[in-house]
Amino acid sequence: MIYLIKTKLLILLLCLLNVATINAKELISATCEPLVENTTIATAAVPYAQGLLWKISKGNKALGYLFGTIHIADTEVTTLPDVVAKALHESDHFAMEVLPDAEQMLLFSQMMFFHDGQRLSELVAAPIYDKTKSILSAYHLDADAVSVMQPWAAFLLMNYPPDQRQPLDFVLMALAQQNGATLSGLESLQAQADIFSDLDLNEQVKLLTDTVCHYDIVEEDFIALKAFYLKRDLGGLYNYTQRHSISQTPIYEKLMKKLIVDRNHTMVKRMQPILDQGKSFIAIGALHLIGNEGVLALLKKQGYKIVAIY
Repeated sequence: MIYLIKTKLLILLLCLLNVATINAKELISATCEPLVENTTIATAAVPYAQGLLWKISKGNKALGYLFGTIHIADTEVTTLPDVVAKALHESDHFAMEVLPDAEQMLLFSQMMFFHDGQRLSELVAAPIYDKTKSILSAYHLDADAVSVMQPWAAFLLMNYPPDQRQPLDFVLMALAQQNGATLSGLESLQAQADIFSDLDLNEQVKLLTDTVCHYDIVEEDFIALKAFYLKRDLGGLYNYTQRHSISQTPIYEKLMKKLIVDRNHTMVKRMQPILDQGKSFIAIGALHLIGNEGVLALLKKQGYKIVAIY
């Protein structure tokens, strides 16, 4: 079971987490809440909203590239455009959000489960629990595993397609290794897990319940998100994730601040020494790139020049 979980965990490296795109068709439980379209969504242009590959320089020195990823394994995504493959091949150092590490992966997988006798079935309504087991069976998790799964872990897993192939981040890492580049990570799995495990149980149950209630729309959104990504339309992608009013409720605002904004500042701090070495290729989730507090804007404030090349 741990092997299967570890395979999935590295698809979960967070940044395009689609927590705001659930919707309502048929409610399976009295605990399900219908969703309302967000009529106050901002229409102003989002900085750095178009493009996935950005050339980074400072002064007259070219330093490397920043590439926005989506954490899925679809071949339309993992087949690299020539310009991206060339930039990766030219780079001596490759950095990603989290570099795979057996010890971290084991710790993360352990954090996903209760070890004190608690049961997921005791925390959520029976129809929600039954649907959770059904959904997670596609991820090769049996009923025994689901029964002791933390609500945040079940929620997180559901927000990524149940695909056993290597996600884009791993494809990039493997190519960088083949090219002889040195590898590093900007974060730890522990830090990423803590974002969710630090939520209280009521908040975790809310996230899981919303996702299970509207999982048919979550599945449809996998297709929509990929389409925005392939068009390199990060502004459209961002607005799409904000299209329901649920995105403005306190728990989702809190979660997205921790997942996106706070991590943007951390990653910028940690990637600067890597960039300053020169000939670097840094791959992070695409939603980290855009906006006034996105990684690209934060790098510009630090004196870096940012140019979109794809």
